[in-house]
Amino acid sequence: MPRARREQLILEVAGAVFAREGYHAASMDEIAEQAGVSKPMVYSYFASKEGLYLEYVERAGRELLERLENAGVPGAPPVAALRARITEFLAFVQEHDDGWKVLFGEFASSRPFAERVAEIRARIANAIRRMIEDAGLRFPPPASDAIAHALVGAAESLANWWLEHPDVPLEEVAGWYVSVVHAVIVAPDHPVPSGGR
Repeated sequence: MPRARREQLILEVAGAVFAREGYHAASMDEIAEQAGVSKPMVYSYFASKEGLYLEYVERAGRELLERLENAGVPGAPPVAALRARITEFLAFVQEHDDGWKVLFGEFASSRPFAERVAEIRARIANAIRRMIEDAGLRFPPPASDAIAHALVGAAESLANWWLEHPDVPLEEVAGWYVSVVHAVIVAPDHPVPSGGR
């Protein structure tokens, strides 16, 4: 098996084990056994358990970000672009629930994991901020950045709820979130009041 494919296989197995057991309880012996490789080989690829975990987090975050940025048709109306990205986000959660759980399940854990996840979360928020600004929607900076972070937080919460209710169809969940986002950044004709003014 080519090295790149074996590395990907180890990461896929590790993601499932990390999602189920958490970082501290996850066993490198189990990861190696399920991947069909030796434990020394896992260490030769990733150096340590921490290195394996961080690489999995980075790859999952990078894939999510790439899918969000590439979703939709260039020049589409703002609401259509939002729906495309929301649908792509939920498709990632559905297809890679292990990746989602690892990315955001240990957000408050010890360094460096929390720091790495915070970096990924900030990159996702920045992508949403750019989308809001490029679409000419009603929030100039810095409001666009604040709203982007709020939308990311809402999406995380919704995704976690959906993982506990997998019988709800993706399109229905996407529709709910589109309604929320539309109400926040598209629908109102009046500006958001500044605090205390």
